[in-house]
Amino acid sequence: MRTHPVSRQDELDVLRMVLEEQYERHRTQLALLARQADRSGRTTVGAESSATVTAVSRRALGDLSRALHHLEQGRYGRCQRCRTDIAIEYLAHRPVARYCPRCEVAPPPGSDRHRTAGTP
Repeated sequence: MRTHPVSRQDELDVLRMVLEEQYERHRTQLALLARQADRSGRTTVGAESSATVTAVSRRALGDLSRALHHLEQGRYGRCQRCRTDIAIEYLAHRPVARYCPRCEVAPPPGSDRHRTAGTP
């Protein structure tokens, strides 16, 4: 029996499922946090930590939504700086990555600052 090599598109299809699952998980988490806030009011001791988790989930939803949009447009997995394909192994660990590992740590042109992981 002969096996066929897995194509980049096949691997991107798997990553699409991962992104969709993560999106749904964060969406559910936000709904639960909103329901909890409605029940307990905003003056509880855990309100600050709930606000932090809510902010993190909202940011994650934005990142995931952008990644899914790029998938639909055929631009997912391509470094936004150097335009090379980002390795599937890297995307598997960082599915919302917008930059390849080389560009992730390189300072943007005309800047002395380094990028931090996952930031534009």
